[in-house]
Amino acid sequence: MQKISLLLNVLSVFNLCVTADNNAYKNKIEILNKNLDSKNVTSILQNILKKLEERKREAKEATIMVYIAADNDLHYFAWKNIRELAQVAPENINIIVQLNEPGRHKKTQRYLISTGKAYELNKNSNEKYDSGSAETLIEFCKFSITNFPAKDYMLILWNHGTGILDPLRRTKNVDEYFQFNPSNLMVEVDRSIGFLDLIEKQETKGICFDDHFNTYLTNQKLEKALNEITQNILGGNKFSIIGMDACLMSMVEIADLCKKYCHILVASQEVELGAGWRYDKILQFYNSRNLNGFAKHIVQAYKEAYESINSDYTLSAINLDEFQELEENINQLSLSLIAAINQQSGNSVRNLIKKSKERIGFDEPNYIDLYSFCDAMAKNIDKCQIQDGQNTKNNVIKYANSCMNSIEKVVIANSTGRNVSFAKGLSIYLPEKNRGIHHSYNKINFAANNNWINFVSAYII
Repeated sequence: MQKISLLLNVLSVFNLCVTADNNAYKNKIEILNKNLDSKNVTSILQNILKKLEERKREAKEATIMVYIAADNDLHYFAWKNIRELAQVAPENINIIVQLNEPGRHKKTQRYLISTGKAYELNKNSNEKYDSGSAETLIEFCKFSITNFPAKDYMLILWNHGTGILDPLRRTKNVDEYFQFNPSNLMVEVDRSIGFLDLIEKQETKGICFDDHFNTYLTNQKLEKALNEITQNILGGNKFSIIGMDACLMSMVEIADLCKKYCHILVASQEVELGAGWRYDKILQFYNSRNLNGFAKHIVQAYKEAYESINSDYTLSAINLDEFQELEENINQLSLSLIAAINQQSGNSVRNLIKKSKERIGFDEPNYIDLYSFCDAMAKNIDKCQIQDGQNTKNNVIKYANSCMNSIEKVVIANSTGRNVSFAKGLSIYLPEKNRGIHHSYNKINFAANNNWINFVSAYII
């Protein structure tokens, strides 16, 4: 009878070990060890305890952290995505989810996802965290990395997104940006009004927002969090992949922000439907020794989920380890375009830039596909009237082609619907004169370190 009681205790320890309830786990271990010492129970039980403790410390292939900031109008899709994770959760991966839902008294939940199950990790907590706080993201990653060690770490940010700009007002339900086209039975983006125009007609809020706290993760907050996590929790190492299951985030400026903190960025140039990524398809393949292959698979899974229903889907995977070359070429292209604008006759260069932007923008029209823009400039700059400008024209052609070559190197996977076939993986910010440069753009690192913002200023004067 005594052994049966101890075996039941061992099973309860096993459950606590699996669910990472550390305080309860340690208390149970102490009680169990006292019983074993005092009753001189067989060494078999001691070996079970040893195996359990080894399992607790064992590093798996990867820990995937999914930060679901759903205290907003996206909450309907949160549990759908969690169920998808649980459908095919591989045994060699830790999947940790933090879920924030609407409701003043609805606590923030943390789960360890395994096949067919979600183990709650913070049963004893009733606290509601602020998803728009850098500290909340830091603490979630610290908890996950400390309790679920792995060879690689991935972070997925699940929420609304508005690219590099931090609007003064909140995002709308993303499905409101789409309309049904009865002629082809496809869902398509409604481009009759710009993404940020629609946002800034609404009540004051922000991006990646938390409706309870009325807060959001600005790009500065995100960088603060990623810097703290990689430097002080990952010991100076990077995330293997950062995924952004959100709208409009596959941008040069976002990649520049993330390049110090991860090897691969996976994100969309266009707005996403509210259902977001198909996590069951994504997890069907994981190989930690082939991260490029896994990133490609994420993009392929997204294609399989949306190609038959959405003509405007995009998703790309960007190798940030090779990103510096592209930024240097963008800088040189910017200087060449500034020279061309300064030497133009009439408005020939400005008119070409404006024409080159046509039909290569997204639901936020100030975000354009960089590759397609460079291609148009390289092919047409010779038509412009530039005073003593053949050398300037040659430089524009040279660096536009260099940018395209660099994009081909860094974009390791890209998939698009037929309406956005011009999208080659990376957008960049290029507004028109009537809009001016958005107040938040001047705050970003890319604007401080690259002449692109000076080119934008020269263009819209």
